[in-house]
Amino acid sequence: MNKKQAYLITAYKDFDAVYELASFLSKEDRVFIHVDKKSREIGGAEMEKLNALKNCKAVSLYSVFWGGYGHIRAFLQLMRMAAEDEEVSYLHFLTGEDFPLMSPKRLHERFTEDGHIYLSYIEDKDFNEAVKKRYYYYNLFQDKNVKNPFLWQLQNLTVNLQKLVGIRRKKLGEFQKIYKGLVYISMPVQAAKDILSYVKAHPEYEKAMYRCQIPEEFFFHTLLLNDGFCRGKWKPFIINKELRYMDWKRGDGGSPVYLEERDYDALATGGFCFARKFHGKESEELKKRIIENLW
Repeated sequence: MNKKQAYLITAYKDFDAVYELASFLSKEDRVFIHVDKKSREIGGAEMEKLNALKNCKAVSLYSVFWGGYGHIRAFLQLMRMAAEDEEVSYLHFLTGEDFPLMSPKRLHERFTEDGHIYLSYIEDKDFNEAVKKRYYYYNLFQDKNVKNPFLWQLQNLTVNLQKLVGIRRKKLGEFQKIYKGLVYISMPVQAAKDILSYVKAHPEYEKAMYRCQIPEEFFFHTLLLNDGFCRGKWKPFIINKELRYMDWKRGDGGSPVYLEERDYDALATGGFCFARKFHGKESEELKKRIIENLW
């Protein structure tokens, strides 16, 4: 049986970039895409084009709000789709604004037989108070756009009220040890299957995570790094390494900056496999240089 990788992509805008990314990656491996249900840029016609690509399957099931649970729902669905494909042995979490820094063929050769999990993480003893607040107190606005100034203030009010009455969660599901990191992970498909099995058998874990703020930064890391998950079998295979280049320093503090041609040297020398974020004409020349020189 030929082993394949699966690229799990969440997207909501810039159809041309999403289509280009899927076109490249689907030549060697499988591509599964979830499009934000409220997207105004990727509709029925665009979905048909994506699904017409060989080795590509696109769905649009959930509305995804910043800091909410929809992004986890989307990735769990993509994981299910990948896990049902008997040829898939490894998978990567990406966004529609990502781009590979090596050719799809080299990526296939690099990871198809890899048994490691690549994710960057920190543990709860190193969390600052702002991070702790995200799971100490119940988030009552999971399916709302809390970047709306009014909702942001309302959310802060509910947190302060919880502090006042002494509410403070000490664990998430069965786990008292909490880990945090970016959701963009690379892992063997068997690790994904174990996550899906655990979530199905322990609905209380999803229920607890649902009431976190930005739960995607805790969900997978807390499972994979705890001894209570599959008796800790994945911990020896975890490498605390970010495979995706991102520049947060020039960003707005809440997301990485859009990359330009001046970022090429950092991409070329950093030992990364992917980079984000790319956007339209701003990143066009950079993509050309990546394809010409790094692929």
